[in-house]
Amino acid sequence: MNLRTIQVLLFVVALSVFAADFTMGCGGGYVYGQVTQKYKSGAGVSQETIAVNGRPFTVPADFWDQVSLGDWVRYNGKRWEKAEAPKSTPPGTYPTPGTPVPSTP
Repeated sequence: MNLRTIQVLLFVVALSVFAADFTMGCGGGYVYGQVTQKYKSGAGVSQETIAVNGRPFTVPADFWDQVSLGDWVRYNGKRWEKAEAPKSTPPGTYPTPGTPVPSTP
């Protein structure tokens, strides 16, 4: 192999490592959901843990104290905070598929 081919291969490998680190290393950068469990875990050292939609996350102690089961929370990659529940539309607001939409006079 010539030098140029080796340089190109090394460049591709370096980009692959960067891409893998970027996509995998950011590790759940954004979380939004409802608190489904709340408990303390850890061997010897207590870790405050909440489960958001069934998936466990270790959170700071002061945030753990603020939230309760059923609360909506979000994590933006840097900070946990309480969130508003998603707004739901009342039943019957949208027509069922296949039914004509009434026209307004």
